Amino acid sequence: MERIGFYNLSSCSDGHMGRPGSGKPGTVMACFWFEQDIRFLFPYINAVAQNCEFHENLGLLRFEFEGSCCVLYPDKCIISPLEDHEHAKAFVEKLMGFLNAVLEKKKEIPPKFRPFEQTPVTKIIKILPGTNCGECGLKTCMAFAAMLSKQKIRPSECPHMVRPVREQITYPVMDEQGRQLSQVTFQVDTADPSFSLDETIQNKKELESGGTAPLREASVQEQKIDSDRPEYRINGILPEPLSAREIEVLRHMGHGLTNREISDLLFISPHTVKTHVAHIFNKLGVNHRVQAVVWAARQGLV
Repeated sequence: MERIGFYNLSSCSDGHMGRPGSGKPGTVMACFWFEQDIRFLFPYINAVAQNCEFHENLGLLRFEFEGSCCVLYPDKCIISPLEDHEHAKAFVEKLMGFLNAVLEKKKEIPPKFRPFEQTPVTKIIKILPGTNCGECGLKTCMAFAAMLSKQKIRPSECPHMVRPVREQITYPVMDEQGRQLSQVTFQVDTADPSFSLDETIQNKKELESGGTAPLREASVQEQKIDSDRPEYRINGILPEPLSAREIEVLRHMGHGLTNREISDLLFISPHTVKTHVAHIFNKLGVNHRVQAVVWAARQGLV
């Protein structure tokens, strides 16, 4: 099995370090590039890495390793905080050892495809009993809501939470190289007491093998993964193409992030973000953020 390699390791001490909002000071940030696209490995890293967050819409993984925050993209990795460049070199060797260990044991690791989606605490608290009974192991319902928002616990750990009106079960359809081709989603009727997850899985297998077994009280929707991704086609309609970083910044603008928030998320200075925004405006021929976001939405970037 071919191992994952890397190149072009660089380090700098510019900008805020560590997980955004953590307030943890740092000294050095490091960045390096992978010799191959490692997107296929994300579900397996997501299953085993410490405090891992899979941000599917942003195309990245964020997790903790050896006391530092690692942000993993398909083609590169950003790490902070580190002590100095020597520490960065030693750290990257350990990190690559971890990633290659995941690659070697991929067949033994149940992949975790679930993305990190943080529901606001203010919404979660509305479906909790509000009694602070402590049966979940936490002192207050607010504490439970905060942990559930961060996906640190499951809704079922509150014995008094209202019953859901609908659930979804999504399965990936993979090729021989471990790349996701499509996904099959079941809309489950949770009001049916005879519903069986095992039966649904069996129905799914028969469906994929060409069988016609009916899926009782569940609807199935298959979503194809579009290989004609917007970021690969939009530059064909622009006089001057957007760089990968500019597309990244534009997407964050579309999600309502400020320059400061984008700077924290991408580990670059606010001045650099401002420069990227100016370049985006020039290339799109717009004058302000709203016009840029509207253009991005029409092209399917956000």
